[in-house]
Amino acid sequence: MPILFALAGATGIGKSELSLQLAERYDAEIIGVDSRQVYRGFCIGTAQPDTASLARVRHHLVDFLDPMQSFSAGAFCAAVKRLLADNPQKNYILVGGTGLYLQSLMLGLPKIPAVPEGVRRELEELAETEGANSLYKMAMEMDPELVQGVEPNNVQRLIRIVEVFKATGRKLSEYQKEREGGIGELPVFWLQRDRDTLYKRINERVDQMIKDGWLEETRELAKTVPLSAPAWQSLGYRELLQAENASEMAKVVEEVKKKTRNYAKRQLTWFRGQMICTSIDMENAPLKAILDIFEKK
Repeated sequence: MPILFALAGATGIGKSELSLQLAERYDAEIIGVDSRQVYRGFCIGTAQPDTASLARVRHHLVDFLDPMQSFSAGAFCAAVKRLLADNPQKNYILVGGTGLYLQSLMLGLPKIPAVPEGVRRELEELAETEGANSLYKMAMEMDPELVQGVEPNNVQRLIRIVEVFKATGRKLSEYQKEREGGIGELPVFWLQRDRDTLYKRINERVDQMIKDGWLEETRELAKTVPLSAPAWQSLGYRELLQAENASEMAKVVEEVKKKTRNYAKRQLTWFRGQMICTSIDMENAPLKAILDIFEKK
């Protein structure tokens, strides 16, 4: 199997540098497992690998998709399988925090009946008129187990949860237990930190993103990318567009930090309940811990 293992963890946990070190050791390339980093131009706010990282290790499924296009677990799995088929001689490491993508790749995609177009159209209109909150409440009532790991502003994912229930009368989480087409189980290393330390890192990272030009990036994107584009669901971007002065900016930044911490908490909850992982303490020589485990197999 050309995929050596997966390196997973909540946003801000410290996956990037560790993944580069591991990729260099095993002469591997990195496959991004992140539903937000796929969008072209949405670089700073989604923490896409920087120029130096890209020069060290080749990355795939990062900064490649038109912002107007939707991306799904199915699209992710198809892209990874194409990559593996075209390059069977190469080593790869999966790196990211979108657990649904990783789960779907290993176990396969759920066998869900086709949903009538009218159902989706109705939900899309609801999202436009009432916002994501209405969808989130509906999804929580229909499939609370699955919604735990979903960002409240992830309209496409929420629509999928609701439309499946409306069209079939069954939860999407139930269908996800009936899968096909997976590549099989892989070693998954789940990166851990003390919760307070993780939240502190998240706060500092948001501050650094602002210093790096996240606001300017957002305003430039708004000139060419319609606000209806799926890429704008990436956490923080719409919030930054609302800031018109320094006072509003300070409030928005604090709100983005809070939402990012909440998202990290949902990631932790999802992986605990949905994925078999080997925990790695990021405060205690994580590189050595992974090498010791992986090279003994």
